[in-house]
Amino acid sequence: MSAIQTLPEARNFGLGFNYSTWTAGTAVTLCKVRWNSDYRDIVEFENQAALDDYLKLDSGPVIDITRLSYAKFGRPIRLDVPYNVVQGYNYLRAYNPSQPVSGDVGRAFYYFITDLNYVNPNCTEIFVQVDVWQTFGFGITFGNCYIERGHYGIANENNFTSYGRNYLTVPEGLDIGNEYVIQKQYSHVVASARFDTPGIPGMPYYSVLVTSNTSLDTDPGTEDKPKLVAAKGSQMENLPNGAEMYLFNSMGHFKSWVEAMQDKPWVMQGIMNIQAVPRMDRYGVSLTSTTISGVPVYEINPGPLNNVRVPVRANWRESIDLGRYRNLKKFLTAPYMVIEMTTYSGNPLILKPECWQDENMGIVEVPHFAPPGARLLFYPLRYNAGGVGETVDSNGTINDGGEFMDMFTGITNFPAFSILNNSYIQYMASNANSIAYQHSSADWSQQKALRGNSTSYDQASAGINLSKDLNAQGINAANAQNSISNTAAGYHAIQSGINSLGSAGSGNVIGAAMGIANAGANYAVTTGENNARNAVSNQLSQGQNRASNDTAGYMRDTNKGLADWSANGDYENQIAGINAKVQDAKLTQPTTAGQVGGDAFNLATYRWGVDMKVKMLQPAAMNSIGEYWLRYGYAINRFGTMPESLMVMEKFTYWKLKETYITEANCPEAYKQAIRGIFEKGVTVWKNPLDIGTIDLADNEPLEGIAF
Repeated sequence: MSAIQTLPEARNFGLGFNYSTWTAGTAVTLCKVRWNSDYRDIVEFENQAALDDYLKLDSGPVIDITRLSYAKFGRPIRLDVPYNVVQGYNYLRAYNPSQPVSGDVGRAFYYFITDLNYVNPNCTEIFVQVDVWQTFGFGITFGNCYIERGHYGIANENNFTSYGRNYLTVPEGLDIGNEYVIQKQYSHVVASARFDTPGIPGMPYYSVLVTSNTSLDTDPGTEDKPKLVAAKGSQMENLPNGAEMYLFNSMGHFKSWVEAMQDKPWVMQGIMNIQAVPRMDRYGVSLTSTTISGVPVYEINPGPLNNVRVPVRANWRESIDLGRYRNLKKFLTAPYMVIEMTTYSGNPLILKPECWQDENMGIVEVPHFAPPGARLLFYPLRYNAGGVGETVDSNGTINDGGEFMDMFTGITNFPAFSILNNSYIQYMASNANSIAYQHSSADWSQQKALRGNSTSYDQASAGINLSKDLNAQGINAANAQNSISNTAAGYHAIQSGINSLGSAGSGNVIGAAMGIANAGANYAVTTGENNARNAVSNQLSQGQNRASNDTAGYMRDTNKGLADWSANGDYENQIAGINAKVQDAKLTQPTTAGQVGGDAFNLATYRWGVDMKVKMLQPAAMNSIGEYWLRYGYAINRFGTMPESLMVMEKFTYWKLKETYITEANCPEAYKQAIRGIFEKGVTVWKNPLDIGTIDLADNEPLEGIAF
């Protein structure tokens, strides 16, 4: 309840001219004013004369009071003015120049006309209420008050200290809507697969990091004489690794190298990982240039990768056009503005602008590409930084004195790829010596079989020749025996003839002759018989021997032919078996080196990097809050001293105090309490009363030199 409605009783004020007693001779001037008795608005005139000058602009008749009247709240005062005239006015000024209340200076009092009663055509009852502020405000001095809300927060030239963190983060309790709108977007590009040509402005390409447990930069030999050398180990980012790492600075170089090495799968099978990474020279790493099969490649030298400081957008806050809300820098703080820092990898950061203590939207890249777990992190530079300063060590590690790596987003799943190895070539190279051995073994088996066949043939031929010799010797023996038999028969015949002659000597000549003849005949018969038998026997023996030898020769020839055919067939079969394995190897599924994995989507379809999305309220919510702030200022909630003029803005200034301290006042305590009530319920102080209710709220610039 307003203190104005609990004024002391009029009878206690005596008979002198004052705010509650109008003595005879008081001049009452009817007026029109823009403010009213609810004290939502008051006007801070420079002095009472300025107030009187304003009232003259649209004043009505002046009525002289001829008798004592009490200007008590709730009790009427009669004026000799027609009702229709009085009802056109809402304010009056009472002044009695013959009765000064302060030294010899006359004092005017100001009242709201709260109600009217018709008395007669020339008389009207009016009900009045003292305008406490315009009557007593010129004598009021405020002390250190607790300011709850007002334009003081807008006009404060320090309000954007630490980008609003010191003054503009007081909660307002206003509805900010259910979604943000992206007003600005700034990008920092690291790499993209959509471009693979060095030198394209603003679109760097990426590199390919190959990790292998075989040495890729030594002589690989040929398919017939392959050479395989184990990796000699490496050191990257001062981390040990038993494998070797090679860096190709473009996809074109990597493709040329794969083409050059496609017939060396025994070397390529040692590849453990093929990974896309950002260009590493941007991080200060030391690289040694070399070539593999005529293709440029880099070996990575020991040493750390440096952090990289990136100013994404210089003075980014200045690029935000707030339009009619140009003076409302609280819109540049959360929750009215947020910044989404995203790499489109599922872990965006939502940043409060006032916590980002960097004017250039600075971020820091933190690279780590050495296996395992390669990643590239980004964190906002000096986010939530306070009294701790930034440090940079000799290795380029930036500790910004803020959240550092407690608040980061990044690319944590680099894409990995594989290559195909020709399994046929790999089989041939891996079995080059065994295949040569198998060919040699087949040749040896064939030659051994053929030599055995020839030996068997020669042995069979020797057997046949032996049979012939034995048969010839048998025939010769039979002929010799037959000759002996014939000779013996001859001798027997001669003996018989002799015997016959002996008989003739005895007188038997004829018997003797016949015995001789018989002996000769017997000899002839015996010899012919022996010869015939010998001839038959020899022919039989020769025929049998010939048949046997012919059969043995057939068997010899056919056995050798079969054995030779079998030996040649076995050789061809062994060679066919070797060739079949080689042909089967051609159909062996290709093997892979490296692994397929990671996330290549962003690299292939967009880019690697960071996008900064500046998000603000939806227009409806922003307009609602903006108009409220233009009219009533910010929540302040701290002690401060109001300026003597009560104005911190050009046209109007709103004040709402929690505790109001008045150090000096030229009025009764009841009116001091009323003034406290005015400021503690909230009031707008205007410079020009003509602006009340007509001015565009945005046409109200802060005054210079206002600070707390």
